[in-house]
Order: sequence, then structure tokens, then C-alpha cells
Amino acid sequence: MTDLKHRMAIAAGIAQEAAALAFRMRANGMAETTFKGAQDFLTEADGATETFIRGELAKHFPDDAIIGEEQGGAVVGDGPVWILDPIDGTSNFSRGSDRWCVSIGMVQGNRAVLGAIARYAPAEVFVGAEGCGATLNGVPIRPASTTDMRRAIIEVGWSMRKPLEVFHRLSQGAMAQGAGLRVGGSGTLGLVETAVGRLDAYIEQHINSWDACAAVAIAREAGCWINGFDSGDWIAEGNPVGIGAPGLAAALQALMEA
Repeated sequence: MTDLKHRMAIAAGIAQEAAALAFRMRANGMAETTFKGAQDFLTEADGATETFIRGELAKHFPDDAIIGEEQGGAVVGDGPVWILDPIDGTSNFSRGSDRWCVSIGMVQGNRAVLGAIARYAPAEVFVGAEGCGATLNGVPIRPASTTDMRRAIIEVGWSMRKPLEVFHRLSQGAMAQGAGLRVGGSGTLGLVETAVGRLDAYIEQHINSWDACAAVAIAREAGCWINGFDSGDWIAEGNPVGIGAPGLAAALQALMEA
């Protein structure tokens, strides 16, 4: 059995260092934006940060596979697989906003079992691993106790991977039940902030594995409702994702299936 507690500590340290690296690169003018596609931002810092994370993971876990948003990768054998996003929220990052983070997740048996997510400012490190609990800066976290959609604050994820009508339908469905909506530009942060109760849910009809792997592992350990994101060919193809307060589970599930 993989020592998840040890791996979680290593991943947390790497994520913190990577966030500091990205911040320094932005301060040094290395956040000039190019585009991989419509609203798909990329900076020099993304590539350099992913290279750093890969190098550090390889030092500690040389036999593990690594998949990253910028440099790709593939599942090899049945051992642990690290799945990372060097900067989630690149559009925010490139414009000087602090709403971005570094995300490092780990998969075993096609299941997200470990996550480490670091922000530079504010200085926050979210971690969680199966059987080890979930914390923010070392303090245990749990989702909100909300049970009424009319009292809920929900982030609805949007991307170019689905028709705009899909986003509209999901947003309108949430609002029809009385929920307040947010769109923050970082799916990873929306997901993990649900785990700590800052949001009542994050829902999206398609998200990539590197955006959600770490947050799903953390949220599961925190006690959130999760829609079964890490199933099927989710690592390569992504999936719909829903994370929320347990008291909203039935409403959120129905909303995503509508």
C-alpha cells in the first residue's frame, strides 16, 4: 500500500515551492499571454512551473507516471499516477489577480486519492489523502452545513469544451432553485473552496483531470458530496464534476442530470 501520508507531505511542499516560483516569474515579467485556443491562456510561467514540479516528483518517486496539462503524459502500468496543473486560473494569473493556484493530485486504481493545492497570496495549502483527512494550513476542514438551495452559493464552471447552452442550462437550473451564482476563473479553487465551506457547491458539465484530481481527493476526505467524477476514462477525457455540501446532495445531483 502506498504511503499516502508521506506522499501528501512531499506534494504539499512541492506545490508551495511551485506557487512561489510562478509568482516570482510573474513579478519578473514572465506572464505574457499566448493562447492555446479561445479563452485558453498560456504563459511562460506555466511551462516552467510544470517542469519544476515534474523534476521534484521524479526525484522522490522516480517510478511514478506523471500527467500534466502543458506537457502531457500517460498512465503507465497500474502504479501511482501524478496529475498536475502548474497554474490553474492562468487568465487571472496573467492579469495580476491572485485567484490562481498550483494543483498536484495523485491517482491509484483510477481513483483520485491524494491532493495538494497551493496559493501564493493568500498563503494557503489545501491537502488531503484517502484515510488521512483534509486540512487547510494544517487545520482540518469540512464543507458547509447548508441544506437549502435558497441559501446556497454555487460556482458554475464554464469552458469552451461544451456548447454555451450547457452552461446556461446549468446556471439557470441553479438560479431557479434560489441559489446565488459565482464564476471565479479557477475551477480548482472553486472545487477546493467548496471543501472548506466558502462555497456550497461547484458544478460543471466537463472539466479535465488536471483541474479536478487534487480537489476531488481533498473534498472527499473533507466529507463533501461528489458526483463520481473519477470514473470511466476521466484521466484522459475528463468528466462532469460536482462537489458540494452533503445537505445539498440530492438537489445537486438532480441539477446536473437535468
